Amino acid sequence: MSAPVVPTRILFVCTGNICRSPMAQYFLADRVRGGGVEVSVGSAGTAALTDHPMHVQTERVLRERGIDSTDEFRARYLTADLVAGADLVIGLSREHRDHATAAAPMSWRRVVTLRELDAYIAGGGALTSTPQIAADRNRDDLDITDPMHKPPAAFDTLAAELDPMIDRLAGWLRG
Repeated sequence: MSAPVVPTRILFVCTGNICRSPMAQYFLADRVRGGGVEVSVGSAGTAALTDHPMHVQTERVLRERGIDSTDEFRARYLTADLVAGADLVIGLSREHRDHATAAAPMSWRRVVTLRELDAYIAGGGALTSTPQIAADRNRDDLDITDPMHKPPAAFDTLAAELDPMIDRLAGWLRG
């Protein structure tokens, strides 16, 4: 039996790449740091506010959790090359998953929503670079709400929603 294949290049995708995907990116990078697994975590947006810093409320949430985001993050647009170059592409909604799949159709097996992946992991899914997702992929509950243009509490809600899923993902990556 061969050892599991650990996805080493993970890409989170949202719309503007300043709220949801950078928060997920920094949460995961923080949780796998020093855990014995070499993982590169990035993010991009389907309608990115290219070269913008992350949203100030995203920065606040990270700072309050002791996560360093001072590396001059800049939003970037999702491209076919980014999708093709990732071992695992994680959309924060069905729209993001579908956009990434359309950008690089040959990568479709490596593109999921975070909720799909979380259900797979929680169900004991094996560590592979291509999780087999069998559930209905068009359910509304697969989407994570965008906090953009909402009060700061919406960013706290997003963080609380992401926390357990990112914890499970980090644990899955560590094996």
